[in-house]
Amino acid sequence: MPQRNVVILAAGKGTRMKSARAKIMHEIMGKPMIAYVIERAKELDPAKIIVVIGHEKETVEAYLRESGVTIVVQEEQKGTAHALLAAAPHLDDGDVLVLYGDVPLITMETLIEFSKAFEAADGIAFMTTEVDDPTGYGRMILEGNAVLHIVEDADANEIQKKIRVINTGICMLRHDMLELARAVTPNNAKGEYYLTDICHIARQRRHWVLAHHHADAEEVLGINTRRDLLKANVTMRHKILDRLMEDGVSILDRDTYVDDTVRIGRDTIIYPHSFISGKTIIGEGVLVGPYVVIKDSVLADGVFIEGFSSLDGVTAEADVKIGPFSRLRPFTHLHAGVKIGNFVEVKNSVLDENTKANHLAYIGDATVGRDVNIGAGTITCNYDGKKKHRTTIGDGVFVGSNTELVAPVTIGSDAVIGAGSTITHDVPDGALAITRAKQKHIEGYSRRKK
Repeated sequence: MPQRNVVILAAGKGTRMKSARAKIMHEIMGKPMIAYVIERAKELDPAKIIVVIGHEKETVEAYLRESGVTIVVQEEQKGTAHALLAAAPHLDDGDVLVLYGDVPLITMETLIEFSKAFEAADGIAFMTTEVDDPTGYGRMILEGNAVLHIVEDADANEIQKKIRVINTGICMLRHDMLELARAVTPNNAKGEYYLTDICHIARQRRHWVLAHHHADAEEVLGINTRRDLLKANVTMRHKILDRLMEDGVSILDRDTYVDDTVRIGRDTIIYPHSFISGKTIIGEGVLVGPYVVIKDSVLADGVFIEGFSSLDGVTAEADVKIGPFSRLRPFTHLHAGVKIGNFVEVKNSVLDENTKANHLAYIGDATVGRDVNIGAGTITCNYDGKKKHRTTIGDGVFVGSNTELVAPVTIGSDAVIGAGSTITHDVPDGALAITRAKQKHIEGYSRRKK
């Protein structure tokens, strides 16, 4: 394939999104939409990728800084031809493929097909598609597969407005054809420099422009409204689920949300209505029950998560069992074989192998050894009103039900904490600690009460 440059136009505000954010920074399945366009561009292995930005440039530039693209700022957004010319000084020799930062659904196969069609063109090709309602799009005035003119919606007459074959904006130019963009003038209703006007200029200079039709309009049209964003999310979600199933993951219902950033191993089963997002990595043979929320977590092989559990920033090693109704917060590390049961919350804590907290407990800012049993109703009192403090529990400890461990406190290995105790001092290895009041009986109380 000849040497190519890719220019991604991404400077617009996106007025119809009604948002303070740049349109291209709105997310689709966990990533800003422009990230998908850059990924497709990189798959073409071009000489250079240039992204032209403008609106909210500081935020966009900060996001793109580590992406390996060349960033060009279009200080004034004067139209697509003006944006392309802003990138021109940074281009290497070779053809120029123009993409848009708000067209995230475009596929590698479509771009390769368009590139092959361009090789038969006279230096310029535009991608077209057909829609039921062309309102807002540039209409294609064609003669066979040759473009005579592209009329923007604001400039179209009543006859032209009925044309349903529209311009997607995606185009490819031979490097020397960039001169045509310099000849564009803002003679239109919006007073902008339209890249589409090079078609008319090319005809004047005895060049013909190829119209390459793409049948799937949804794939190649930009996102302009919140409704468009919703449709793109649904489409991308189904693509992600299809890819996971092809890789050996069982998805039991399409009403499941998995970000594009998530990685899941084979033979894992995802039950309906679960949400898996961020930088989550899930191993093989994992079971994710219904209505589970997982974010930015790493789950090893064989982890079992029952329904209605929430994990955020969690590391769980092999064969850990979680839930149902568990809440695990950031910086929780569960070693192999740990069991976290119903209505247990863990935060900023490390639990060593085979430790169990089966129900109704809060473990916060704690380091817990192996083979520990945390009884129901146990809490680590980690906050004194000003500072957080740590609880340390040794190996083999048995903590009775309804116990309060007031940090900072250390429980020695093999110690036993009697049920209902409030522990405020360190407990030696192997000791029994108990703080509840002595039980007493008042004889005849029931008869006197009656």
